[in-house]
Amino acid sequence: MSKGSKSVMLLTTVVLLVVLLVGCGGTNKLTVDQVNIVADLLPDGDLYVEELFTYTVSGEYDSISRFMDNFGDANIEFFEAYVPPVDRELGNFGYQSLERYPVTLRWKRGSYFIDVQAKDETRQVYYRYRLDKEAVKYDDRGELDWSLLKDNDKEHQNVSVTLRIRQPVQEPVIVYAYDRSGGAVTETSERVSRYENKLLPKGDHVRMKVFVPAEALPELETTSSSSLLSERLEQESALQRRFVERDRLLEAGVYVSRWMTYAAIAGVVFYALSIRRLAAWWDGRRITMEEIEHMDPSSLVYLFRKGKLRRENVLASVFALRRKGMLDISMEHLGTRFQQDDSAPKEGPQFRFAGNRSGLTKSERYLLSWLFRGTEFLKLDSISGPTKSERHQKSSMHIYKNRLKGLETGFNRWREIVEQENRQTIKYGVYRPRKIIFAVLALVHVTLLTYLYIADVISWGWIGVMILILGGGAVLASIRWRQKKYIIAFLIVCFFMGAQIMYDPVVDTYLDFVLLSILLVGLMPGVVLDRRSEACRSTVKRYRRMLARGGRSEDREPIHLERMMEAALLLGVGRRFLTRIRKKQPDYVRPHASPLFDPASHVALDFAFQRSWKGLAGNSSSWSCSGGDGGDGDSGGGFFGDSSDSGSDGGDGGD
Repeated sequence: MSKGSKSVMLLTTVVLLVVLLVGCGGTNKLTVDQVNIVADLLPDGDLYVEELFTYTVSGEYDSISRFMDNFGDANIEFFEAYVPPVDRELGNFGYQSLERYPVTLRWKRGSYFIDVQAKDETRQVYYRYRLDKEAVKYDDRGELDWSLLKDNDKEHQNVSVTLRIRQPVQEPVIVYAYDRSGGAVTETSERVSRYENKLLPKGDHVRMKVFVPAEALPELETTSSSSLLSERLEQESALQRRFVERDRLLEAGVYVSRWMTYAAIAGVVFYALSIRRLAAWWDGRRITMEEIEHMDPSSLVYLFRKGKLRRENVLASVFALRRKGMLDISMEHLGTRFQQDDSAPKEGPQFRFAGNRSGLTKSERYLLSWLFRGTEFLKLDSISGPTKSERHQKSSMHIYKNRLKGLETGFNRWREIVEQENRQTIKYGVYRPRKIIFAVLALVHVTLLTYLYIADVISWGWIGVMILILGGGAVLASIRWRQKKYIIAFLIVCFFMGAQIMYDPVVDTYLDFVLLSILLVGLMPGVVLDRRSEACRSTVKRYRRMLARGGRSEDREPIHLERMMEAALLLGVGRRFLTRIRKKQPDYVRPHASPLFDPASHVALDFAFQRSWKGLAGNSSSWSCSGGDGGDGDSGGGFFGDSSDSGSDGGDGGD
């Protein structure tokens, strides 16, 4: 799996853990045991509201918040909080002779904070406020569209809302109330309507749509309307029917999500227990470790990386020359710019060519003309990026950007030659079914979420926004199917979109489907080999695991140990191999036996190929970034394998 895909997977895990663990800290708890609201619709269209909240405080609180959707431009004329009186009924509390709590508006949060000192007790707070021009008057009616208890971050128990019409009217009031938790209008008369709900869950709210006779608003100016009262009532009745059907439709969504989850589980099992992988393991048992050890280094890394070569893999040609006895390695002091920078390595390996070019492969000859530049020496200084101090010098950065372009061109040409040399013996191809699977998976998620949003009676505007976002993400993930990061990012967005639905059974089932979809994507291969090459690669992976454990105890010949060190570097477990082998055989892996046994050489190589180029160019740079897609090779921790490298097989996966 590539670093980019690993980063996406790590980010996914962290985000999901944060979501699951949020709210676990802290011992203070505030519950809302009862909410009684009495609102008067005034003749001028204003709404005067009195609320009585009953809280149970566990722990200690200095203030209580009341969200009122006031971000600085709300139509709230005033908002006050009091200790409730005992000699009056709600609706007639008023404000005279009452003890008032200090109230602060935090407009960035849209909430009022009431200074209430409470500790392990039940406390009642009385709120009163007035909403300016909350109602609208038309020729044939008046309309009140009132949303209350919005964006609540806790459940509200025993909610009752009483709406009174202050102006006497002769015709009945028509009331529609909407929520997602079973609340209902329990009383309707000419001047009084009542809504009740035993439990309004976290995140839910109440919306009341009230149609009153026009004479109920004599002091309010008339606004022209393009629709008649009968048309508006028909629209509200249709919306009410959607709420009535909501639970049935969401239950169907649970059923569909559950079957999609089963399909995702089947896919995960299919790719986790891949027939291709099992066959490769079985056939690979016939290939000995000695055969792998004697493989040409370029072919070894080309096979392991499934053709997705990275910048540090050019060392394969260097080590091939070393094995032919045409290259000497020595530890030398690096250039002045390294010595003057505290964070740069001071020593590193220097490679000296001492042989006849006529017997070399095409890739080896090209390497000599490219990195050796026609000379005898390959010095890390000539291929390294800027040191930390040089990054602060604009004139120096111009030099290194030009160097980077030359290295990119040379690396791309070298990679093409290596591919030509191995094309007949190591055959690989893109896993084409992934193109269809990613497109179908994205389409299923968009379709299912659209259905669930419609079933949950979410507004058409938000549904349109959701379709626009997810539709664009699905198209991008389908077009960029060769890279997993796009489909994984799409699924993360689906996760958070699905969490907005106000129906726990469907949320739980759908989120399971999302998580399994991410796992399925992670297991799906990007590149597959032919059967013979897959079997050989299976043995290479076993060889890699053996190197990560420090090799075999019987391997003590310096030349043999150096070859294993070279292979460990190419397969991404170099530092781990060196750490283990020095403990197993300290007398045979001293730096004087080979500079590659010196940890300083690993640090210098890491700096030259990786650290010095970080951040210098965008992801389009083939030299300055690793490239590749998840599932296409090495899963080692860092450059040549750092301390976090477990020596795992490298991303593979899938039939």
